[in-house]
Amino acid sequence: MSSVNHIASFLKDVFFNSKSGRLSFKRKEIEKYFFFFKGQPIQVKTNVKSERLGEILFKLQKIQEETFSRINEYIEVNRPLGESLKRTGVIKETDIKEALAFQIRESLLSVFSFFDAEISFQERSDLEPPEELPAVDIPFIIDYGIRRMKYDVAIQKFFTGKKVSLKNIRYAYFLTEEEKALLERFSTVQVIDLMSIPAHFSNESFYKSLYLFYCLDMIEVWTADSSFRQNDYDKGSRKKRQLDELEARLEELREIKANLKTKNYYELLGVSRAATEEEIKRAYFNLARNYHPDRFNQEVGDISLINEVFNAITTAYRTLSDADKRKQYDAQLSASSQESAEDLVKKAEIKYRQGRTLYNQGMYEEAIILLEEAIRLRRNKADYYLLLAMAESKLSAYKKKAEEDFLKAIEMEPWNPEGYLGLGMLYLNEGLKIKAKKQFQKALEIDPEHQQVRAALAELEKGEKKKGLKAFLNLDFSTLFKKKK
Repeated sequence: MSSVNHIASFLKDVFFNSKSGRLSFKRKEIEKYFFFFKGQPIQVKTNVKSERLGEILFKLQKIQEETFSRINEYIEVNRPLGESLKRTGVIKETDIKEALAFQIRESLLSVFSFFDAEISFQERSDLEPPEELPAVDIPFIIDYGIRRMKYDVAIQKFFTGKKVSLKNIRYAYFLTEEEKALLERFSTVQVIDLMSIPAHFSNESFYKSLYLFYCLDMIEVWTADSSFRQNDYDKGSRKKRQLDELEARLEELREIKANLKTKNYYELLGVSRAATEEEIKRAYFNLARNYHPDRFNQEVGDISLINEVFNAITTAYRTLSDADKRKQYDAQLSASSQESAEDLVKKAEIKYRQGRTLYNQGMYEEAIILLEEAIRLRRNKADYYLLLAMAESKLSAYKKKAEEDFLKAIEMEPWNPEGYLGLGMLYLNEGLKIKAKKQFQKALEIDPEHQQVRAALAELEKGEKKKGLKAFLNLDFSTLFKKKK
């Protein structure tokens, strides 16, 4: 079955099949080569000037402007630029790792808009991984890239004439509630051409969601034409498919087993720490549908693997579905993760500060990437959501997401007028004057002397929309992200 000629489809194949090799991307004058080791990206070579390592190091403020202006002096034959800079003491090893991860993420995300590029993957066995792999989360890249890219008709063409069934819910935590409900529909096989599009989805968002499910390897997709149905009755073909499916599930079990020691019960079931009893139950039964020992032929050699993984899943379910046991487990989890939680806080704060620097430099897309990562590490910071919403509000493709993040910041800190101001300006920019005025008034209820809010509200009440927007653009937001006393 042919796939979509798109970067996300190739990333799905490379990552979930743990392939090693070179992923090539060519479109007009753009050329990029991504190198992978067992599904993980380790390096990128690109002819896009803004994505070169020197540029990235300067963006992240790892090197000074003077060093950046003389960057060519550090280039050595047969030696990566990062190694040369480290050898001369300009940067540290940690700087290289962080810049390399950022470079790979930025290079990948920048090509998600293209469905007409030449993309190919060449498997190689001669690649050697670095001592520490760059911190690039491919499922996150797939999720973020698909959400921000423009819809292309090639996605709908790919699903036309296809059947779809649920494979797993491993990355369901990326999904909205509407998307989770849609994913559940594939618990039974669905013929896409016969499906009705749910009320919360447009035609474009429906197919983009299907594509997201597919690229996160959460659904199986196959052809639903007559030739398939005839082959379905062919014993040899049916036997081969059964063996392929069996091996695929066994490989999933091996991956789960490899991570049993590092995953907690919530992660094992694929639910959040705030999951309801019903969500936990649903997650368990979805896993049981794939991994219960009864789903495997008794002749399978690795019965111990099947039993070990399913027993771990069952233990997780029994613990989290019992209120008292769950409470005790949560207490143990909090105690054991205190030190690691402190590390996550530090990492999140670094990402936030870097995102703020990029925002102040007008590099909004780059800022969004870092701020999203900061929020994934630390979800209870209103400042993170507020700055993310401000960055998103600068880009037309993210206006809806900006509204959601402003509302999250307001929910977390309803006493902070800055969230209402930002949301009000977002509404004003979209021509929603009544909604904008309501937000400004809420901000003034909190801080009657807030000059920026008063200025914006005054212009709005005069009915001078254009002048109001111009005044807003000239307002000083430098105090927006200062620590509150």
